[in-house]
Amino acid sequence: MNEYDYVDLDLKVECPVYSPTKEEFEDPLIYLQKIAPEASKYGICKIVSPLSASVPAGVVLMKEKAGFKFTTRVQPLRLTEWDSEDKVTFFMSGRNYTFRDFEKMANKVFAIRYCSAGCLPATYLEKEFWNEIGCGKMETVEYACDVDGSAFSSSPIDQLGNNKWNLKKLSRLPKSSLRLMETSIPGVTEPMLYIGMLFSHAALEFERVVREHVYTTDILSSDGEDGAFDVLLGKTTLFPPNNLLEHEVPVYKAVQKLGEFIITFSTVETMTEASMICSGKVLTSWWFNI
Repeated sequence: MNEYDYVDLDLKVECPVYSPTKEEFEDPLIYLQKIAPEASKYGICKIVSPLSASVPAGVVLMKEKAGFKFTTRVQPLRLTEWDSEDKVTFFMSGRNYTFRDFEKMANKVFAIRYCSAGCLPATYLEKEFWNEIGCGKMETVEYACDVDGSAFSSSPIDQLGNNKWNLKKLSRLPKSSLRLMETSIPGVTEPMLYIGMLFSHAALEFERVVREHVYTTDILSSDGEDGAFDVLLGKTTLFPPNNLLEHEVPVYKAVQKLGEFIITFSTVETMTEASMICSGKVLTSWWFNI
């Protein structure tokens, strides 16, 4: 891929953005039912909260969660084909961090590259990301995924933390079918954290489609369907959005900032580029319908 050989962020369609009033924001499930007929056509939407979190996420993870630590994964930055001889997976084991230590490391990497500690425009960072993937010199980045926990504050003075949109409370609301679950399931009934740095990303994970249409049987495990899925969990997919647009697949963008919720529907596949989780506090995401 040549430098900037992809469609710019400005050429992708913005997902629907909703700004509910405090009254509309009171019950998340009722509000989601209200906007679903329109938003579901795109597979994704963004909701701007009328309430602010008075306790920053970093403070929650460093002070409210005593002893909070997590293990990162090492992500290779490259576009290449996987084959039967390739033993490197998308997520290789990384290091153990406290949130503060990871933040220091991530901010240092960002400051060295851009000589800045501030937030850069999302369009510029996406160009930087794809240029790095295609022909850059950074070999790997670190990223923590599926970390048990939440960055919503338990402080009584935090408006957002005490609201029903707090993901620790959402599954237990009276109108939620998840309240019927007898046991907690991380990522379903309980929120999970994803902590990234410059150029860390969550790639596509459609194991069944890849198993049936991409990989041959000699590449996958001989231990049946479950074994094949175990192999594919480490071989996720990443490609520029222009590849989809060239085949007339609709692509929608969402640039998530503080105080904003991203809602996805069942017809969407997601790919997320974490441009500056720690220092810039902006998440550049793009999504497409299948």
